This record gives sequence, structure tokens and C-alpha cells, in this order.
Amino acid sequence: MEKIKDNVANIEYDYVIIGTGAGGSVLADRLSVNGKYKILILEAGGSDGDFMHVVPKGFYFTMQNKKYTKHYKTEAFGENTVETWQRGWITGGSTTINGMVWNRGWATTYDAWEQAGNKGWNFNKFVEAWKQIENNELGPTEFRGGNGPVKLEIAKADNSLSKTFIKAAEKAGIPFVEDMNSTGEDRIAIVMSNIRNGFRRSASKTFLETARKRSNVTIINHAEVLKVLIENGRAVGVAYMHNGALKQQRINKEVLVCGGTLESPLILERSGIGRRDVLEAAGIEVIVESPRVGENLSEHRGIMLQFKFNGRVGFNHEINTPLRQLWAGFKYLLNRKGVISFGGYDVLGMFRSDPDSKEVDTQLFFTPVSTAGSNPLTGEMVVDKFSGAMAIAYPVNPTSRGSIHISGPNLTDTPKIVPNYLTTEHDRDLVLKITRKLRALIASDEMKALGAVEIQPGLDKISTDEEIINYSINHGASGYHTLGTCRIGPNQEDVVDDRLRVRGVTGLRVVDASVFPAQPSGNNNAPTQAAAWIAAGMILEDAN
Repeated sequence: MEKIKDNVANIEYDYVIIGTGAGGSVLADRLSVNGKYKILILEAGGSDGDFMHVVPKGFYFTMQNKKYTKHYKTEAFGENTVETWQRGWITGGSTTINGMVWNRGWATTYDAWEQAGNKGWNFNKFVEAWKQIENNELGPTEFRGGNGPVKLEIAKADNSLSKTFIKAAEKAGIPFVEDMNSTGEDRIAIVMSNIRNGFRRSASKTFLETARKRSNVTIINHAEVLKVLIENGRAVGVAYMHNGALKQQRINKEVLVCGGTLESPLILERSGIGRRDVLEAAGIEVIVESPRVGENLSEHRGIMLQFKFNGRVGFNHEINTPLRQLWAGFKYLLNRKGVISFGGYDVLGMFRSDPDSKEVDTQLFFTPVSTAGSNPLTGEMVVDKFSGAMAIAYPVNPTSRGSIHISGPNLTDTPKIVPNYLTTEHDRDLVLKITRKLRALIASDEMKALGAVEIQPGLDKISTDEEIINYSINHGASGYHTLGTCRIGPNQEDVVDDRLRVRGVTGLRVVDASVFPAQPSGNNNAPTQAAAWIAAGMILEDAN
């Protein structure tokens, strides 16, 4: 391995933050605001200065561009299926390329974290954080914020097809609510997004741009962290690649790992923290044996259905040719309205597909755009010539667990990702119920009046239990909500404690969705930003 060079500038820093995603950007702002501490922020990707990064529909272009994303290939599963998972490799991390859904989840799942022994990690604590960081266009209430930095608005997606789908859901017992985050009961709503006036508000635009103006903050782009430097049981700095050279930076207080669910466990393992067999096979010296690093990988897995309709409904006719896309883009530039001005979906549902479930068990997205000729989950978008729509639904709280581990000591060594989709009876049974529930909504009188026909995968192609499960495993929809690989917990084998400190090492924390023990009954963006806000308070307390 190349010899590590000391930082040429020889500047002293108190904290180094690894990553500028939902966790890192929030930490950067909160830890630097008092001016007491010098902060170094290392981002593996480049700048988010391109205008496309603030255009809501821009993620259809940025997600498939390796300039902005890192592509992770899974191990083969199911019928020899290999997936590619894209994550943000850019300032702002995945908040710069995601679908911008601000779906927070509800009390039961958060309170379960504290009940499992994680003191202070409960719903009320998260609500306190959201009330401080949110700037919701609906105004503040006891559950949401109205004056914070995270600008939120409801998608301005006025179309008859989505309205008809909502009516069908209401008749099926799923009430419409104005604010998706105002209740934990069955509900359907127009999507709430971190968008304002037609512009994406990533974690970088919200928090990091404020922090970087301060004299005590330094940001280095294209700085990929190899490992944490550990001496006598304490994290004393990091080694990272920058401009082709392997450099190191020592720190006075703490190393804060915010690489996300896929990168954070890899950084720990390359640092000598993890399962003994994994580290030894990769040629890494074991410094701390931590058997759950890289384990407990949780990801939603469900089904995506696409539909065709009669007449001229939905948005396909506005964007199904290059010329029409240009015209839609021109109108967006004029008034920041229209189909370009909101994220990937405009309707979000949370409800019970299994009548016996004690709480909401299904998350659903609906949009009046169909792309039967491509898979929009990969970032590719080839819009159908006819009127169409797409619906994605999956279990809210999947119980299947996968893993991610290093295969060698170098940054170029490909990680081993095992998704383990639908490996539990709970998940398989629920996917069957979800598929039938979704098909029943599309078969409602309201949707049939518009001539709704399922074109992907098609009722004639998958109908039996086995066909549905196999299709979901091999061709199904994921949520881009990976978490849990540096799980918080009260036991010695859990990766981090309830102050997000890595067990076995002082001066080292993980602050991102990898610490979540389970899915937060929503999307990851809002919970991760709130968790980082909470963690920043702990870090500042411990610094005194």
C-alpha cells in the first residue's frame, strides 16, 4: 500500500466529518455555528453546483451519471439477478439525487427503538428535531416546524388521473389527508417534498452552504476516506485519497462517519472494526471485533405495476418526446411549475394491506407517468406514448435482512452486497397482499372508467402466489432506503451505543441511517436529518 503522507498544511482540526449527505451536512452546520471548533469535511464526490441538481425532475438524469453517483453491484440472487444500487457521490450525498420525499414515519417505530434500550431515541425526540429544522409551507403545529432551514412544500401536481386514484383509495377506506406526516393511521396524500419554489433543497443547500461560509469550516471534495486512524483505542484521524495521493489528517476530538448505510460499514471494516472472519479474509488487522458491522442491512422490496389509460390523462403526453420534454423544461424555467417542478411521485399512501395488521404495513407511490419500456428506478426514463401511470408499493417494515462487507483492504476492492430480499414469511405474505390490494385499487369503478389496464407485468404474466413472489424478488421495486449496517443497540455486540459512539473505540461515531435498527415507517431523508440534529446535540454536550 502507498505510504500515507501527512497533511501538507498541517492544520489542526477538532472534528472531521466524513460525507456531506443528510447526516454530514446537518453536523457541519450545528458543530460549526458557535465558532469554537475547527471542522474538516471530506466529501468523496464533486461539487453540486450544476443547475440540474436543483431541478426536481433532474434526478432522472443525475442518477444514472457516474459523475454524480456511485454504483454498487449486488451479489446474484433469485434467478441469478444482479442489481445496481446508485447512491449520491457528490456534495449533498443522496439528498442531491433522490426523489425528495419528506415522509417522516410515525411514533410506534421510533418509540420501539427506545423500548429496545436506546435511551433518548423516541418519537418525541425526533419531533423536537423536526420542529427546529422544518420550514413547512403549511405552517407550524405541535408535530411540525414552520421556521427552520429545511423548506418543504406539497407537490404542485394538478392532474385528474392522480385525483381519480385518490378518490378510489378513499372509497377503499384510505382517507385523504393534507399532511402525510400528521398521523400514523391509514392515509393518502399529495407528496410533501424538500422543494421550495420549484427548486430542490438538498441537505447541502440547506445546511452545508451555510456552514461553509464560516472561517472554522474546511471542505475538501474528491476526498475518499480509506480508514480511520486508531491509536491506543482512540480515533486520532483519517487516511484519505485526494488528487491521487494518500493523505492523513489528525484531529483533536472526534471522527464522525457519515458515509451512509453502504459506505460507513466499509470504512469501519477497513479501519479494523468488524467481524473477525471478514477482516482476516480481507487482509485487515482486527483492532475491534464488532460482529454486527455490515450486518442487519434492511431494504424495502415490493412491486412496481404500470398501467395504460384511454384518452389524454396524466403527464405522459407532456414529456413523451424529446421536443415535449424541452417544452416542459422551458415552461419550468419560466415559472418553475408543471411536471418538472416536483419529484418522482405526486401521490403517497400509507395503509394496511393486511386487515389483521395492528398498524400501517404498506407504503405506496403513484404517479401519472408510465415508462414501461425502461426501469425508472435505475434513473432511466423513457416515457410511453400513450396515457399511463406507475405505482410502487412495498412493506413498510420488512423483516428480511442482508449484509454488506469489504472484500479487500483497498478503496478499489468491490464490496460484497447480499440483499436477501423476501427471505421471511412476513415479507412474502405481505407482498402478496400488497399486490392484490394495489390491483384492486386499479380495478375500482373510478379507474375502470378511465380504461385502466395493467401493462407491466400484466395480469396474464403474474397471478399465482409463486409468480408474484418470484417477480418481486427478481424484478421488484426497492425503496432506496437501505439502513441498519452500523446498528444502534444496548448490547456489547451492537455497533454503536445510544450516543452513536462506536463500541471499542473512543472518539469515533457514526451519524447516518446505518445506525437505524429498523425502518422508521417512512423514507430515510427526514429521519436521518433529525437523527443528525439530535446527535449534534450529544456531540456538543460531550465536548464540554
